[in-house]
Amino acid sequence: MKLRLNSLKEGAQTIELTLSKGDLAITETSFQQPVFAKLNIYKGTHQITVKGELNTNLNLECDRCLEPYKLNLEASFQSILSPIKSLSSDIDENIIPITPQTNEVDLTPFARDALFTEIPMKKICSESCKGICPGCGKNLNIDTCRCENKNTDDRWKPLKNLLTNIAED
Repeated sequence: MKLRLNSLKEGAQTIELTLSKGDLAITETSFQQPVFAKLNIYKGTHQITVKGELNTNLNLECDRCLEPYKLNLEASFQSILSPIKSLSSDIDENIIPITPQTNEVDLTPFARDALFTEIPMKKICSESCKGICPGCGKNLNIDTCRCENKNTDDRWKPLKNLLTNIAED
């Protein structure tokens, strides 16, 4: 996702793009839909500010029930393109140094990082997902488990009695 600086006008402008995962150098298999990008650009006399909004659908597998589901992923990023001489020694990672000879800037790393930071660590299809039965492996969202759990650990009986308020003989 390269931004051509010599084609930008002074002031505010918006660019909308449809990107494939190849355009963003993504090898993750869950990215099967295109990424829609909207770049809000403000070109001033000394610097260029780019605010990007990204939107796509991911094909994920639920960590609880192992069923596939789609997740609408929205991410945003911001970067500032600024002349080298105006930068201090503490360079921010969102500031891209440019010179008068710079014709284009690659925003791919910013977009890719923004997308990956928005992917949830725990992928769950819904908050009410019941998962799968550890005994028989049935999806508890679809069917009820008919396992007879006769292998109980006697060490837990005192705690069970606390829950049921039944004194042990």
